[in-house]
Amino acid sequence: MIRSRRVARLAVAPLVLLVLGCAPSPPAPRASPAPSLAASPSSAVVETPAAQATPSASTGAASPPAPSARPSSLGCVPPDQSGLLPSDRLVGLAVSSTPTDDLVTFIFATQGTPGPAGSPRGTLSVAQPPFSHAGSGQPIDLLGEHAVQVRFTGMTLSSDTGEATYTGPTEVKPNLPALGEAIQYDASEGVIGWYIGWNGPGCITLTRTGNNVTVRVAHPEAPAG
Repeated sequence: MIRSRRVARLAVAPLVLLVLGCAPSPPAPRASPAPSLAASPSSAVVETPAAQATPSASTGAASPPAPSARPSSLGCVPPDQSGLLPSDRLVGLAVSSTPTDDLVTFIFATQGTPGPAGSPRGTLSVAQPPFSHAGSGQPIDLLGEHAVQVRFTGMTLSSDTGEATYTGPTEVKPNLPALGEAIQYDASEGVIGWYIGWNGPGCITLTRTGNNVTVRVAHPEAPAG
């Protein structure tokens, strides 16, 4: 009797295997496509000493791209640029010239404690007429075929005793090969703004050395870029 049960079990086993072998296997799951990691365009920034050769380690932003040459009627300007400033206090302005460039240098104090408006930033962008003073709306007859706007935000405009932080010139009209004029059009509510006008096809570049931020205007006879 025990033997017959074993035979029956053996007879059923092949049948179970046959049924399992005929069962359709479940479909393999379809792999979902990996999400696209499209790189967002980098914003150009005000160069730091390290950024002149390599990307900034603090922000990860690449150095500003070299300006591309344009027809002389349009001048040669860089893309809009933005970046952190050396400090929140503009204390001086210097205008000079080299055999290849005219320079407008903004001189900043050494950074102390952060100002109430947060980290100071600077931007450079193309400016289009009509030009005017921010407070009064008085028109500005800017000298130069082309213009850029330099704008500093998060600035401290006066000391605790009420003395103005910046006491330098607010308008310069140097007799230089390319630079026509640099004029301050705003100094209010933590903002300091300047217009810079120039002549010829020379390119505009923005650099920083220590606490100095310099706008360089290439002479008409200098190579573009």
